[in-house]
Amino acid sequence: MHELRAGDIFAGYRIERVLGAGGMGSVYAARHPRLPRLVAVKLLHSSYSADPVFRGRFEREADLAGRLDHPNIVAIHDRGSEDGRLWIAMQYVAGSDAETALRTGALAPRRALHIARSTADALDGAHAAGLLHRDVKPANILLSESAGGSGERVLLTDFGIAKAVDESTALTETGTLMATLRYAAPEQLDGRTAVARSDQYSLACTLFHLLAGRPPFTATNAGALIGAHLMHPVPRISEIVPGMPAAMDAVFARALAKDPDHRFATCAEMVAAASTALTTGTAPARPMTGVAGDRAFGVDHRADFHTATAAGARRGKAARWVAGALGVIALIAIATTALMSRDSVGTGAVPTSTTVTPTTTVDQWAAARPTIAMFPDLLPASPDSEGYRGSRCSFATKSPEAVWDTGFDCTDREGLQLQVMAHKDPETVGRFVATLPAGATQQLRSRYGRPLTAHSFNGSTGPWLLVRFDAAPYSTVLLQVYWKGHTHQEMIDQWLSTAPL
Repeated sequence: MHELRAGDIFAGYRIERVLGAGGMGSVYAARHPRLPRLVAVKLLHSSYSADPVFRGRFEREADLAGRLDHPNIVAIHDRGSEDGRLWIAMQYVAGSDAETALRTGALAPRRALHIARSTADALDGAHAAGLLHRDVKPANILLSESAGGSGERVLLTDFGIAKAVDESTALTETGTLMATLRYAAPEQLDGRTAVARSDQYSLACTLFHLLAGRPPFTATNAGALIGAHLMHPVPRISEIVPGMPAAMDAVFARALAKDPDHRFATCAEMVAAASTALTTGTAPARPMTGVAGDRAFGVDHRADFHTATAAGARRGKAARWVAGALGVIALIAIATTALMSRDSVGTGAVPTSTTVTPTTTVDQWAAARPTIAMFPDLLPASPDSEGYRGSRCSFATKSPEAVWDTGFDCTDREGLQLQVMAHKDPETVGRFVATLPAGATQQLRSRYGRPLTAHSFNGSTGPWLLVRFDAAPYSTVLLQVYWKGHTHQEMIDQWLSTAPL
């Protein structure tokens, strides 16, 4: 539901019409209160505005994006809070976006290159200013006719989840999870630090989509899509698009390299190589493995290998990535995670778990990255970091009767115990919930406005909750909450209603 209607006055702006809506809010065309022009006013959903952590991140990052002054970046005019609701006023762009343009299929190579080239200029400009976009995709590339009909104008928008490299937190848009994952760089998915070349990877995915009519990886669920970005080879676009020169395969192989150091130095360099490959059939030179593209952010990957030679450092980094990728495969295969069994729920007992001691140096949490991506403000990003309310989480052994696939066992600083169980699909969750004993249920909405159902049970050690999400993609996840000395309603009021879900 849109919160504003035509004719409403909001923060001094007169609303004219709805331009669009997404997971975080709605965008309206509005008249400026003092100047004879239209602006685009983005109003965040009330559930986000009520979150003090979100408000702080939004305001900081809106200020950062407001510094940008580039002909291919949508300008931010103003921001503020009206009746407790966060808003931002941006440059109004008459036209559509690249996602809309793709609805009729792949674009002509010349137009695709023009869009990619303009977006690359915008990204390189933002990177020079120390700002990452972190959500480059066709929906965030606006298209409009230039004044006088001289050509198509391209503007990059929605730096709402942009992050300055020296920030320790990032604003994550979860309302368009799958759309974002189609273009996300591997390092954004496996816990590594995003860098300038992460935006290049997303732009390369976008260019691939513009030319082929589909993104490079086309899995239809979050887990498989993340696995493809982390482990699958880059598809050969010459085998997908008739007449596409084989030289383009080399361009995408480099731009979509799993290791950021193996990509092009800048976004513009990547698009220039694509243009050369399309017009002359010439492939780019051997990938450069230096760190020049990241120095503007003060990041030098060689710092991890103080005594190694440059070649040795590169080999060591490649070996670490391969080990991590193999860890994904191994962890998925042996399913070493666990939270609770079907029998424990049937008896109303609060399950216990046995923590698995890591025996290798690979990322032990790789198998559950999709769950972390769905709940980035709830779950810690790694075993050594903390989640919501200082919670520390680990994996636990899984009983043979359990129907879930992966999950976390967490305890926060207040002593609340949380178990997060990710299942194959919502149908598995539904069949499992149907086996539970009858009990009181409440239909609620999370702090982020997601519909959920809380089931109340009484175990041998006290009351506990089973929480089910009612909408995809969260409907594949179940939460179990136990807080010693607290009633069902106290757990709902003091944790469930405030948790970042």
